[in-house]
Amino acid sequence: MIFFIAFVALLLFSTGFAVWKGGPPERIAAGLYWGAWLVTLVANPQAIDRWRNVEIGYLLIDTGLLLALAVLALRANRIWPMAAASLQLIIVAGHAAKALDPALLGSAYAIMSVFWPFLQLLLLVTGTWAYWRRTRIQGAVSSWSRSSLH
Repeated sequence: MIFFIAFVALLLFSTGFAVWKGGPPERIAAGLYWGAWLVTLVANPQAIDRWRNVEIGYLLIDTGLLLALAVLALRANRIWPMAAASLQLIIVAGHAAKALDPALLGSAYAIMSVFWPFLQLLLLVTGTWAYWRRTRIQGAVSSWSRSSLH
């Protein structure tokens, strides 16, 4: 329960900060994280069966988030989305590891699926702060890479 409360607090802070001080990539990421979290709440399996088998609903949500973050990373004029997409790839790899080895301990599977989103939200805070700071020093900066505009 403490992890849930900590995650929700970090989600509220990081996405609120991104919407308040971030540029379009930070705001899009905030929306992606909220969307994924809300859909995850709906897809929440029964607690008794949790982490014993591959969580198909979570796998689909995490894969969708991976694709969205990868597109954001390719189009945004930022470094942090690439790290966030990489962490999301680790989460999807955790699902694959459980699928390949059903004997994988449920606790190991849970850690591989639950730990990395905390770091992703911290990346969002760091990226938002860097953007906000850069715009205060340099003025307006492009949010999108030039190659993505074609």
